[in-house]
Amino acid sequence: MFEHAGDVNIYPYLNEEGPHSLNPLVIYCDGMIDQALLNDFLYIQLRKLLSEPTSGNPSPISGLPLAHQNLNRIEDPHGLDHLVQQVMSGNLVLYFDRSREAYVVQMANPPQRTPSESNTEISIKGPRDGFTESIETNVALVRKRLKTPELAIRYFQIGQQSMTSVALLSLINITNRDLVSEAARRLQKVEIDGLISSQQLEVGLSDSSYAMFPLVEYMGRPDYIAECLLRGRFAIIVDGSPMVLVGPTNLMSLIKSPEDLHLPFYYVILERLLRMIGLTVALFLPGFWVALSAFNLDQIPFPLLATVVVSRLGLPLSGPIDLVLMIGLFELFREAGMRLPKAVGQTVAVVGGLIVGEAAISAGFTGPTTLVISAVTAVSTFTLVNQSLSGAVTVIRFGVLFLSCMFGMLGFFLSMFGIAIYMSSLTSFGVPFLSPLSPIRFRDVLFSLFASPLKLNKKRPKMYSPQDANRQGENS
Repeated sequence: MFEHAGDVNIYPYLNEEGPHSLNPLVIYCDGMIDQALLNDFLYIQLRKLLSEPTSGNPSPISGLPLAHQNLNRIEDPHGLDHLVQQVMSGNLVLYFDRSREAYVVQMANPPQRTPSESNTEISIKGPRDGFTESIETNVALVRKRLKTPELAIRYFQIGQQSMTSVALLSLINITNRDLVSEAARRLQKVEIDGLISSQQLEVGLSDSSYAMFPLVEYMGRPDYIAECLLRGRFAIIVDGSPMVLVGPTNLMSLIKSPEDLHLPFYYVILERLLRMIGLTVALFLPGFWVALSAFNLDQIPFPLLATVVVSRLGLPLSGPIDLVLMIGLFELFREAGMRLPKAVGQTVAVVGGLIVGEAAISAGFTGPTTLVISAVTAVSTFTLVNQSLSGAVTVIRFGVLFLSCMFGMLGFFLSMFGIAIYMSSLTSFGVPFLSPLSPIRFRDVLFSLFASPLKLNKKRPKMYSPQDANRQGENS
């Protein structure tokens, strides 16, 4: 069973003070077990235990005093799956050959790091204890903020080889029961050899596996996860991943930031408006400019048209091709910035792109108008909080740009209508992706786009169909 696992130790425990027939087989995995607890148990507790008279009982564990109740019996030691799982999880297994009994001692201490600030969501005024790669630590971080027995935690195991633990969190008095049941059903249906990344689970949980936009949100801060649970959503924690999945997801939730909870509501209103503008600009600005400057010059004001024409004198490439190359160059710098160390990554992405762009203008390869459009588009992309949404916007932007290059304003408007129709067809666990915009719910739209003072925020969003619509009690 463990002949190929070099890190698993299996040896008979020898105790000279007791009968050798009662000595168990010791099984544990190096690096996953607490070595101090192991030494203390093997050389002190177990030796004392095996030295006690057993009155002919083939198992010395039977009738243990309360001091030794940290041993848990494996009901069916011949069913090896549970035994293997306990060993690989870092626990100690004692197997008594004479009585055909196996016991587990909880000693797991796998490699893990302490909670630290999340790298994906910068905290200014909020807490800095982000999620780690340990599912126990992540569940505890959420429990720390929701000290209520109504917080339901249901565990699953996914992966034939990895046997990864997955936790489904919800508030049973708030979250819609059908929503939680659907999430549990989809988790049980996931069949995969090894669950290494939460992205693998995100694809399996989505209503559409090939959706361009993210239908499951991810987050690295426990304070935001607690807020999502209070709004009637559910969370999925994957062991080994510092990102927690949240559903259902809509477009409005993807533009929100965890830091919005800790800033004044009037400032949050401005930030969300800027993010919405940034999303629109990042998607449509390059295509709109190409359609306008290459096909509909009569729609450009004459002073601006004169400036653009003069700046493009002597350039070797046409306007559409020039813009495609410049946007591709900015994307190249952005990708390089993500792979470089954090201290220099963002600097290379922005400053490097501008320096190379200025050099391209001086060399006569491109014009200043093209550089401005490309730079504004790149900066607008940085306003997006969710990186999955940012990646989707980048891909769709090139589609809009190519249609605009081929068909002008007709292609631009076709792409706009196509994106709107496509987004309206998406759902996340039965919740429309464009909700509360479509179907329209004015109150939810108001509180999704604009933050509100605590006194006015008395109801949960109707789009999640919560069991309890009140946020502040029955008399709120």
